[in-house]
Amino acid sequence: MWYNVYKIIAAIIHALSIGITLLLGLSLIGEELQKIIKKLIFLIIIMSIAYYFFYDILTSDYAILLIYLSLIPVMKKAFKHKYSYTIIAVLLGLILELIMQILSKQAAAYFFMDGNIDEARLYIGFAAVLTYSLLWTAIYLNKISLFSRNWTLYPDLEKSQRKSFNRYVQLIIFVLVLMVAWIFYIMEGLSYSFNQQVPLLIFTIIFFTLFLYLMRILVFYGMERVEIFIDKQYQKEMLGFIEIIRSQRHDFNFHLQAILGMLENGNNSECRDYVKTMVKDTHEANDILNLYHPAVGALLGNFRKLAANKGIDLQILIHYNLENIPCTVYEINKILGNLLQNAIDEVEQHQEGSPWVKIMILKRSGNCVFKVSNKIEKGKNSFKNIFDSGYSTKASHEGIGLNTVQKIVSKYEGIIYTEFEDDIIHFIVQIPIKY
Repeated sequence: MWYNVYKIIAAIIHALSIGITLLLGLSLIGEELQKIIKKLIFLIIIMSIAYYFFYDILTSDYAILLIYLSLIPVMKKAFKHKYSYTIIAVLLGLILELIMQILSKQAAAYFFMDGNIDEARLYIGFAAVLTYSLLWTAIYLNKISLFSRNWTLYPDLEKSQRKSFNRYVQLIIFVLVLMVAWIFYIMEGLSYSFNQQVPLLIFTIIFFTLFLYLMRILVFYGMERVEIFIDKQYQKEMLGFIEIIRSQRHDFNFHLQAILGMLENGNNSECRDYVKTMVKDTHEANDILNLYHPAVGALLGNFRKLAANKGIDLQILIHYNLENIPCTVYEINKILGNLLQNAIDEVEQHQEGSPWVKIMILKRSGNCVFKVSNKIEKGKNSFKNIFDSGYSTKASHEGIGLNTVQKIVSKYEGIIYTEFEDDIIHFIVQIPIKY
């Protein structure tokens, strides 16, 4: 009876220990609690059951290593991170768990020499879980992380920017792997002598802390460079938009002279048609100007110009100004830019008739909705895996655009999906509005 109770408690403690260390690792890479807690709780329950039935096998040092490594693909699928960031989170958790294993064995040997070994493990397990919880609380309250809140977006930048940033990520993984090997050497290569293990362990903890601090500085420096790059992109888009407004203002005097000439010559019908064209152009410009973020208007204006140069009519219908959308301006432009670029590229391949692309921005049932529509030549089955990374219906594309959009939308608990209407495809994005 006591043994079964012990196994249940021990299984829960071990599962909690792994779960909280993973929570620590995810927090250190900038993941938000509310987005991961439900999945982590489910993972802890599954691990508790596994520990109960396979307790003698799963509690060895090497079994713990295998458990963490096997969690990499599980967490990759559950949290939809790139493998590099998932590996960092798991390695951070593993290092903390291995350090605690050494401390636990030393504590058991020192404080429970004559006591019950099973009882000692329970006490030490409780202490480990409490220590992890306090450490995570300090990290969470102080918002300590290696990466900023938008770290998942940086690898999706242009190749030069992506390479520069990924070097920091690769260095972190390399050093963390070396640290895991070093801690295993301390655990298995040396005796459990206090005089041998503890000084090396203290050195390891100090080095681990300093390394994380140094990498945080380097990564944030890399992010600042990326932010400068993004700011330059915004300025480029805004300058293009301002040029459009200046051009319209410059042409306005010529339009007035043309209207006056037609009225003086009694060409009322031609004058009416001319004014209608002016009103249409002005109305389109005013719609974009009314958007809450000027950079989004600049992007749409530039895409309209790009489409027009390719003989494509880009129809922009705006019924919501995006004031309360939770995304950053950069993220909004990422979503719209990828959807519009894909639509224009698709239509450009088949320009029979009057090629067009339509984008609608509206508010429905507490959601901001982006709807991008265009004609297609391929059947529905060609778009079955459209949101998978690396998949594209066009040979010249890398297939990361829609996958990037999906990541951004998922971050704000939104959805992206497709609808088909005869030979027309609609890409629809819904993001909950935050008031």
